[in-house]
Amino acid sequence: MTETADSKADARPRVLHVLKWLPRGGIETWLTHIFANSKDGPVRHEVVLMQDEIGPYEGKVRAAGVAIHTLPVRGWLRWLADLRAFLRREGPFAAIHVHVDSIVAGPVLAVAASAGVPVRILHNHAAQSQGANYQELRHKVREVVGTSIAAVASTRRVAISEMAMEQCAGPRWRAREDCTILLYGFDYSKFHGAPERARALRADLAIPGNAKVLGHVGRFASQKNHTFLIDTFAAYAKDQPDDVLVLVGMGPLEADVRAQVDRLGIAERVRFAGGTDDIPAFMALFDIFVFPSFSEGLGIVVLEAQAGGTPVIMPENMPHEVIVINGAVTLLSLDVGTQAWADRIAAILARPAPDAADWLARVEGSVFGMQRCVADLDAIYLEELARHA
Repeated sequence: MTETADSKADARPRVLHVLKWLPRGGIETWLTHIFANSKDGPVRHEVVLMQDEIGPYEGKVRAAGVAIHTLPVRGWLRWLADLRAFLRREGPFAAIHVHVDSIVAGPVLAVAASAGVPVRILHNHAAQSQGANYQELRHKVREVVGTSIAAVASTRRVAISEMAMEQCAGPRWRAREDCTILLYGFDYSKFHGAPERARALRADLAIPGNAKVLGHVGRFASQKNHTFLIDTFAAYAKDQPDDVLVLVGMGPLEADVRAQVDRLGIAERVRFAGGTDDIPAFMALFDIFVFPSFSEGLGIVVLEAQAGGTPVIMPENMPHEVIVINGAVTLLSLDVGTQAWADRIAAILARPAPDAADWLARVEGSVFGMQRCVADLDAIYLEELARHA
């Protein structure tokens, strides 16, 4: 990267965030909010990506004044050598903040240590909640090895929930001074006016005015458990002939999900909406958010659903920190099966609609507010910088 005059004049400590790319995912959405609200903060944020394609959030990240570096992977060992060279050439960096999974994070943190980066933060955004067999054994072994390396190479471990922290630091993490829970914070301004945009979405998706909308937002990947979701909707649809399911997201298993929908004969009742940068509008469109995920570090979309005035049903073993509003989230084990989920969804939809404006106000005033999160994150940086000065 060639430094501009402005970047040379900026004497703040530099924090380098490591990400694969900048899709419209939960982690990346949170970071764009952090960057936009940290322009005058105590550190200077930068990003290094593991591929040439930057992603749809490029504009937002650059608009926040955050430099974007690309360091594409051309082979794992070669990339680690490239990373070390990059850190030494483009540094000095005061801190490296790693947001990728532990398989990658451990070696990255070890390389950063060898390159002389004093503050090395492992940030775990994921946790194994339920469905422990959805990953291959090989992946699990690599994850254990990566976590072990990260434990030695990191100076601070940060996680978005207690479940996520236990996964990266073990069950005794509370006794450690280098472990911190950092709840997400968001800017909820786009939820204001979302009902009007939702009406346009209903028309675009050809959803009848009398239809209830069951919704899901998530990447088409094993973790999100779409097979269970589609089977649940098929069971629900037998007794509810007008209602529809809207799926928001993209991913490698989309073709498989489409094939399952066709096989069950419910293609006319399911809408594949693709990716979006307007989750608030979809949450305002949904009458219920169905979230049978196997694994979540927190479940950002559950927070977004509550901000949009949308009831949620999710597995009981998911992180509970994300439940802001009493009665908004129904917890139900996946073990009870799809028919039980379909029956519970019907019961939830039979209730009076929530007061969406009230729910939004309560989420905005919760611990998931933006300024609290920025302040807590800055405090982590400043504490670590002082400790490793």
